[in-house]
Amino acid sequence: MKQTWTRESLTKLTEALIVRGSKALTNRHFRTKLDRDQNLFMNQIVREANGNIAYKSVDFDLNGKTDEEIWSRIEQTPYLDVIEENAAVAIIKMAEKLKLVK
Repeated sequence: MKQTWTRESLTKLTEALIVRGSKALTNRHFRTKLDRDQNLFMNQIVREANGNIAYKSVDFDLNGKTDEEIWSRIEQTPYLDVIEENAAVAIIKMAEKLKLVK
């Protein structure tokens, strides 16, 4: 019986592999088994999984926390670069939507 994966289930599996430090997703032997479109799709899944992991790393209750505690928590995550990059992309997209940039 052939296993069918949804994008969501593949992303969750990828998240688990990344969190456990697996190098399987970037392994040259694995990647050579994929064609160009499959490699592009895998890159999208890895990017999505990294974003999910990054945001989970700073998912905490804000009630009763000072601004300093919140920023400290964000700055201490090992995924700060992903969070900052995603925030920058979101700001650019919002500026484009509001026609503040071309």
